[in-house]
Amino acid sequence: MTVDPERGQDAEFLFGELAVRLFMITRRDLDRVLKAQAEAREAGGNPSLGEVCEGLELLSAEQVQAVLRAQKIYDPKSVETLYGRLAVKNRFVSQENLEAALVIQERTGRRLRVGEVLVKKSMITWEQHESILRAQERILRGIEESRAMTRSHLRTPKAD
Repeated sequence: MTVDPERGQDAEFLFGELAVRLFMITRRDLDRVLKAQAEAREAGGNPSLGEVCEGLELLSAEQVQAVLRAQKIYDPKSVETLYGRLAVKNRFVSQENLEAALVIQERTGRRLRVGEVLVKKSMITWEQHESILRAQERILRGIEESRAMTRSHLRTPKAD
């Protein structure tokens, strides 16, 4: 992930990047959200990116929470490739078709999510796309819960 030095790796920037990388919003959506957030701040408000995404009806409250969970466990390599790995593992798409979709996505300036490219090119169905998104969210939630359990076990004193 490349980081804009002006923004640093602050929580707001990471939220936006993860929402895009989790295929929940497009880069174009993120630009719209950032513009709306800046306008709200000029007017005296201080909404988070998640609040703006909800207000613009780009993300549901549940999706915002999923991004926040992912933010806590962020690993750039796994988040970037999770959707594609799930699509290939479930035999919804071949590795070659996934790579072709990624090339198309890159050519469009990442304005389209890879899932959108796969659906538009009829490489997967909308139902398969939604299934991948649900699996991705379950995996991220499971990782978060596993880490939370590990942290709680580390804090629990052992009885003699």
